Amino acid sequence: MKRTLILFVGLMLSVFQTNAQQLEAFVEKYYNMADAEFDQQSAFETVDYVQQYWRLAGNEGFNNSIFYVVEKLKMAGYVLEDNAKTSDRFTYRLEKRPMTRPTWEPVSGSLKIGNQELLNLKTNFNMIASYSYSTGGEKEFEVVYVEKVSAESLKGMDLKGKVVMTEGSPSRTFNEAVKNHGAAGVITYGLPSYNQPEKHQNSISFTGIPRDEEAKSFGVLLSFKAHEVLKKAVLAGQTKVKINLETKIYESEELTLVAEIKGSTLPKERYVFSAHVQEPGANDNASGVGALGEVASATARLIKAGKVNPERTITYLFGDEIVSTRRYVQEDAERAKDIKWGMSMDMVGENTALTGGSFLIEKMPDPGAIWTRGKEKHSEWGGRPLKKEQLKPHYFNDLTIGVFDMIGEKKNWEVNYNPFEGGSDHTPFLQANIPGLLLWHFTDQFYHTDQDRIDKVSPVTLKNVSIGAMIISLMLTENSDRLADVVLAEASMAATMRLQAELRLSQEALANGGDMEEQKDIINTWADYYRDAFNATLDIEPKNINAFKENLQTTQDALAGYRNIILGQLK
Repeated sequence: MKRTLILFVGLMLSVFQTNAQQLEAFVEKYYNMADAEFDQQSAFETVDYVQQYWRLAGNEGFNNSIFYVVEKLKMAGYVLEDNAKTSDRFTYRLEKRPMTRPTWEPVSGSLKIGNQELLNLKTNFNMIASYSYSTGGEKEFEVVYVEKVSAESLKGMDLKGKVVMTEGSPSRTFNEAVKNHGAAGVITYGLPSYNQPEKHQNSISFTGIPRDEEAKSFGVLLSFKAHEVLKKAVLAGQTKVKINLETKIYESEELTLVAEIKGSTLPKERYVFSAHVQEPGANDNASGVGALGEVASATARLIKAGKVNPERTITYLFGDEIVSTRRYVQEDAERAKDIKWGMSMDMVGENTALTGGSFLIEKMPDPGAIWTRGKEKHSEWGGRPLKKEQLKPHYFNDLTIGVFDMIGEKKNWEVNYNPFEGGSDHTPFLQANIPGLLLWHFTDQFYHTDQDRIDKVSPVTLKNVSIGAMIISLMLTENSDRLADVVLAEASMAATMRLQAELRLSQEALANGGDMEEQKDIINTWADYYRDAFNATLDIEPKNINAFKENLQTTQDALAGYRNIILGQLK
């Protein structure tokens, strides 16, 4: 059996090389076009414009960011959908919806103890908890420090007109201290370890408090440095602070920008991109907005130049994270049936020399999200083990990894992937059983903090991620005669490499006392996953369907044979 495995692996290695060359040769023309056409400076300028605002759906910064992208798209030839002629392929529309609650934005803020200013909104963008009310000028408050806020710890305390300081959730603290005990507001501190707060002592992570029209109270969020100074002073008896907050809370409407490039022959079938506008960071997610705006513009320029001609429609969504994407998927059942792929662009421009981590492709749920071993590692954002019934077998993972690996080699740029974790705009696609994945970066030392500014964004990274996304969208929508065969070849190569890797890991596990049945289950689950992923290539609708089905059957037979050989090596 060992000799058989060696021969088979030798054969598969030659197949690897052939398959890898197939993908590279197929992708090369798209790479050259995207690399030449994508304007990284224009994308970076969009990021810089958007990141100046504290963005929440409906507020001025959110809306101005949307309008900025609209102007960019118009320059690229996109026409307002209501004014478009049937011959116009590039269109956009602004969807407007009433909001169930007012929007919010900060204007100015400061926190002082004595004559020392601990925080100012100009340098601490996140110091005011969202949905805080204004203080009506600078006012002095008595601070009460409570180590752990709970109904029991606050029992019998007189907190009326005072401010409660603690470490922990501002929302939970607010509910107990303000709503139940009449405090004027809360001051809280809390940063996860991956933000390295002792190193980045001025970082503040954004979060919010419940809007309370009756109390009209507030929350102040502390950096590590401000927390250390204030806590020491309060415990020493210096309990008076001066707080001056100005915010806006007002009725508004929610905007979603939907831009489309209409497919030439299959316009109902579509590839959907999503980049969320809200959140106040530069990388999160002004970078996604800037990247996707330029992807849409560059793609239009290529089509106008006659260099590509997508048969399928490409849709670009800009809106409120998860909300806008979920609505796009759910509000029109007929449209949703023809969404073939979804891709989220979130935190895609990182200068990793400053932020840490690396570029990541968050995969659709595959067995690596059940058994995180070998190269399968969750990010520090975190993930939970999935069950077999949650798997989404598809070729989209390996095609995307293959394209980005090629770009990584050409650009000397690090590309990695992680098992499914969720939490961004790829989730609504998957929940609707639409292939969807996420392009992002982690770990980011400045994630969700006010240190996530434009200096942490790399124009080069922004371009690398964007051209990869652009290439994949053009490949799948242009739908050339060879597309399905190339995608199947890439998936078959990935399957063989994966089964080899899992065999080694299972042999190591057995040598260390692992359970044989569990190891067989892992191998079988991966083989089943790829069997179904191969079959998913039929949704490309190959032009020469009979010849492709023969190729598919041959590939399935090879996978079945390799599964048996691998299982036979488990001892």
